This record gives sequence, structure tokens and C-alpha cells, in this order.
Amino acid sequence: VSFRTTTAYARYWEGTTLSNQMFGEWFDAASCLVAFSTLDRQKKAAQVADFRGTLVRLFSLLHGVALEEIALTESEEFGYPSLDIGGLDPATLKYLSDCKANPQLNFNRVEVIIHMIQNVVVNNQDSGVLKIPPPILSRVFQTLSRGQVNLANCKKITSTLFP
Repeated sequence: VSFRTTTAYARYWEGTTLSNQMFGEWFDAASCLVAFSTLDRQKKAAQVADFRGTLVRLFSLLHGVALEEIALTESEEFGYPSLDIGGLDPATLKYLSDCKANPQLNFNRVEVIIHMIQNVVVNNQDSGVLKIPPPILSRVFQTLSRGQVNLANCKKITSTLFP
């Protein structure tokens, strides 16, 4: 009994720590991107607002989908709430819906959303919304990756049977 209790307690704290680290990494990435977009806010106000809105929606959706994966509730019709996903373009919403509904595609929605975030960042750097040198901007990609590693470790706890 003592072994099982100690093991359960350790797994609980490891899972809690990993999920908080995951959210912290992704918050840091989002926060940096918002900060990086302030440099050209006056000249490209509409583009910056669109970039920030898309970014916040995608990060919100990323968190919700990650929680679904950790909780093993991906197959449920309604997942965790996200901020105004209706603000994303219809093609993106359809693609994400297809990723969830079509088992033949076998896409991991967290990976798809991270890829979308990376594309949004690259496109907005190219258009001048993000006027940050590439070596500094690469920190965002590293932070996204670290969050994904923490998610994988968290899922490992969920999927490994209790001894």
C-alpha cells in the first residue's frame, strides 16, 4: 500500500509539473510574439491586430487540444473551451475538424496547430509584421518545441499503466 501511494503521489506531482511547464513554455512563446509585433504597430495596425488575434486563438486552441490529449478525451464531441475560434478562417476550422473527425487521416491536432502557429509566424516575419532578427525569433520555435516535449512527457504518464 505504501509503495502504491508513494508512486501515485509522485506521478501526480510529475504530471502537474509537466503540464504547468508546457503551459508556461507556450505562454512565453505567445507573449514574445505579441511583444515582437509592437515594433511596427503604427504602420501596419490592421496586420498586427490580425496577427495577434490569430495567434491568441491558435494558442488557446492549442492548450485545449493538449488538455484533451492528456485527459484522453479526444474522441468526445465537445472539448475544452477555446477563445473565439470562430475568428479563425473557415478553411482552418474545417481542416482542424477533419483532423479530429476523420480517423483515416490520423493527424495529431497539437502538432497541426503548432505547425499552423509556425506558419503564421514565418508569414508575418516575411510581411514585416515581426521585425525581429531570425536568431532572436528562433527562440519562439524552441519554446514551442519545449512545450511539446513537456506534453509528450505528460502523455507518457497518462498512457503508462499504474503498477
